[in-house]
Amino acid sequence: MTVAVKHMVVSAITMSEGAHSCQDRPVTATTRCPAGVRYALALARAEGMSAAQALAGTGLTEDQVLAAHHAIDQAAEFTLIANLVAGIGDAVAAGIVVGSRLTAGDLGIWGYALISSATGAEALGVAVDYVSLSPTLFSPQPEHSGDAGSVVLRDAHLPVDLRDYYAARDFTALPLLLRMAGFSDPAVTLQTRLDGERGRRLAAAVHPIAVQTGADQHRICFPRWALTTRLPTADPVTRAACARECERLVQTHEPTLTATVRSRFARTPEAMPGIDDLAAELHMSTRTLRRQLEAEGTSYRELRNDVGLTLAVELLGVVGLSVTEVARRLGYSDTTAFSHAFRRWTGRPASAYRR
Repeated sequence: MTVAVKHMVVSAITMSEGAHSCQDRPVTATTRCPAGVRYALALARAEGMSAAQALAGTGLTEDQVLAAHHAIDQAAEFTLIANLVAGIGDAVAAGIVVGSRLTAGDLGIWGYALISSATGAEALGVAVDYVSLSPTLFSPQPEHSGDAGSVVLRDAHLPVDLRDYYAARDFTALPLLLRMAGFSDPAVTLQTRLDGERGRRLAAAVHPIAVQTGADQHRICFPRWALTTRLPTADPVTRAACARECERLVQTHEPTLTATVRSRFARTPEAMPGIDDLAAELHMSTRTLRRQLEAEGTSYRELRNDVGLTLAVELLGVVGLSVTEVARRLGYSDTTAFSHAFRRWTGRPASAYRR
């Protein structure tokens, strides 16, 4: 049921090697980071661009970008970013601003799987295995040499004119991820193709992490001890649940809102938000949330029960926790209430699923 990431070095993600300009962009799936698109639009507006100027050629309205449930095509994101870069005339500056606004919540279930990993090596495996769920558009390629490991961030498949923006954005967001995972700043060094004034600005944005500018590739470098040391945020139960959810998401192509709600429930299974609170988190009315989920063939209650059942079966059968402990971890006030819910879901007692 869960995916055990056993190796630090994994095969490189298959990627396209063709370079694209703004006028020749690949049409792909929905963007990996809708929050990043919203921050980019907010920056464009703050810099004096109108919504029409920022969104020209995207086919999107401002309301659609701001709506948490609206799927944004990646080609439309590229067009928006190109408009932003052209409007302010500085791709690196734009990337630094947007990257600095990314939060832990924007990393989604991928971020929680990464930071709950046991070691840096396991976290690196999670980051690469489930990169399609992460905000980054880079294709990570792990490397190993002597007493150090590194990840090369390949970008040959990205539009040529936007590569510096995404490098600045993702490197600027990296300190947040490292702090969440408990890495000390000296444990990681960065190498970037950005040089001169652009490289110095990036180095200032990620200080105190050391940055080597003018490198041949964008790289994140780790010493051996950082990859083998146990992370302070390690949690095998959370890690197992998050990895299972990541695996399910990469194997299926659920509608955007359904996947978002599932990931939100899995993030805090002990305190899943009520429907009104969830709607508020997603910046929509409760009625809209119900309607959108119904259009995707599901409902709030169905998703909550499904995530609860999946986690319960895993915690009982894979992790081997007691019924009482599983009830506590899933936020039930007493074991009896959980046992009744489990029998209602499956027709069998929870104890029957214990390893």
